[in-house]
Amino acid sequence: MMSRRPRLPGLLLALALSGALGSGLAAEPAPFSRAENLVFVDRHLANLKPPTALRYDYVKSGALEPGFSDSVRIDVSRSGKACCSVKGRFLSGERAVELPAVDNAEANPVILYFLERDIREMARLTARKTGNYFRNRIRRAMVDEAQVRDTTVAWQGKALPAQEVTLTPYESDPARSRYERYAKKTYTFVLAPGVPGGVFQIRTTMAGSQAGDPATMIDEVMSLVGTEAAPTASTPR
Repeated sequence: MMSRRPRLPGLLLALALSGALGSGLAAEPAPFSRAENLVFVDRHLANLKPPTALRYDYVKSGALEPGFSDSVRIDVSRSGKACCSVKGRFLSGERAVELPAVDNAEANPVILYFLERDIREMARLTARKTGNYFRNRIRRAMVDEAQVRDTTVAWQGKALPAQEVTLTPYESDPARSRYERYAKKTYTFVLAPGVPGGVFQIRTTMAGSQAGDPATMIDEVMSLVGTEAAPTASTPR
């Protein structure tokens, strides 16, 4: 049984990862893990001056399915005197993921947009009706299993300090036999306070696990490209 945990900010609620909390649990709150703070709680957007837009490249490769290259854009604006109201455009065409805007955001919602797409894909690949099971596994792994290490990233000719959060949320699942092929799927988050929006890269990888599988079955990576001017209320898109 998990202890009742403090309510995460609107960023996490937008993805409904809080479904892992349950109800009627112990009243004493547990602190966030270091991984949760880095990924879901830290004020990634504090280094931006809205209105602005964050741009990311998204590349899918691997032998499981055809790959593609696409883009992600996160428009960041002020909401009254507060920052920030955020609206994402995550991929395009048939691949586009429609997600609600996030008001009063402090952490970067691009993390949740990435995870929401991944969770939907996991549900599709494993023939589950919803992605709630995978949401809960990711949340629990952030609490109990994630590995964090200090690293550096190269950004605009500089080496900047960063933290890398890595987790394999399905590997320790007692029910992994239901989706054994995906049990060792790895998620890596690279957070760097010195880059715009604080999120440098997110990656999911899955090596081949069955006889005859290629070395890499899934490799999806979203990387920060830079910023550009975002439309204001008086500027048409």
